[in-house]
Amino acid sequence: MISSAHQKAGVYPLPSRSAVTRRRLRFNRKRLPVLVVVLLFVYLALSFVAQYHRLEAMQRDLGQLQVQLGELQKRNTELRDQLKQVQSDSYIEQVARQRLGLVKPGESRVVPVKPQQ
Repeated sequence: MISSAHQKAGVYPLPSRSAVTRRRLRFNRKRLPVLVVVLLFVYLALSFVAQYHRLEAMQRDLGQLQVQLGELQKRNTELRDQLKQVQSDSYIEQVARQRLGLVKPGESRVVPVKPQQ
């Protein structure tokens, strides 16, 4: 019981330790399935968000790789065309005449001379 002097002063005794413990440990077992469903939903939502970001990053990487593949295929085509040109007889003859100064049999080579000043 609380004495009248304590009531006037506004001082109340602390509740017993067992009363606090009982209040804290009161758990409604009817809410357990709801709690489990909510926790499962939160876990699934976080997993979905993480996987979505991962998928987005992979799609971005895939786009970059496709652009790079297109550039490499274009470069490959250019190099194949250049290889065909270099291996042709007309190109070989042109290089032999211009760079090496060779002539066909029966032809004479004319070398222009610059006039001296």
